[in-house]
Amino acid sequence: RDVEKLNSMTIEFQGFTGISYDLSNLENLDQLIDKIDIHLDGIVHSAGIVQLQPIKFLNIDLLNKIRTVNYDSIVMIISKLLKKKKINKNSSIVFISSIAAEMGMKGNFIYSSTKAALNSTAKVFASELSSQNIRVNTIAPGQVESALTDEIAATVSEEAILSDRQKYPLGYGKPDDVANLSVFLLSDKSRWITATTITIDGGRSNILN
Repeated sequence: RDVEKLNSMTIEFQGFTGISYDLSNLENLDQLIDKIDIHLDGIVHSAGIVQLQPIKFLNIDLLNKIRTVNYDSIVMIISKLLKKKKINKNSSIVFISSIAAEMGMKGNFIYSSTKAALNSTAKVFASELSSQNIRVNTIAPGQVESALTDEIAATVSEEAILSDRQKYPLGYGKPDDVANLSVFLLSDKSRWITATTITIDGGRSNILN
């Protein structure tokens, strides 16, 4: 959505083409697909929004808002790209999920549910697309220092943030940590990996700290 950032990347990276689109509105999704005038060898879906909400205060608008960006958008994009035959054989699709899909954090059930749905969907897509040798995997990061993390931090106490950081043996991750794993999954070096969720969380899930 950030046109300014896309323009700067166009200047910085030769051959880069940016297309601005707000995934919270899928009504004009066909126009986005039509703007993609190449055949794709790799796709990474990393769009995501989160808003903590206790179950008793659930409302359908918030549910639809988060689900549309986190889940519906990429499912429909992949479907339309396949229908238009814009995904090459031997390509790779990566969904950015979250360890939240497997953890019961209070107030986080909408976000967690959408990420769990991505994990399941990747397995089904991998099965359907294996005949074309198209691989589909998910990456499940823990807490990464990003704009999204900053938004969450603004809604909780400093004590809560400190307590959470202490649960990560290797500390919070960096965007490059997730990006590097994405590059691996897009490359031929991961040619025998599909229908898999890879956790990358500095030991948060498996080390009692």
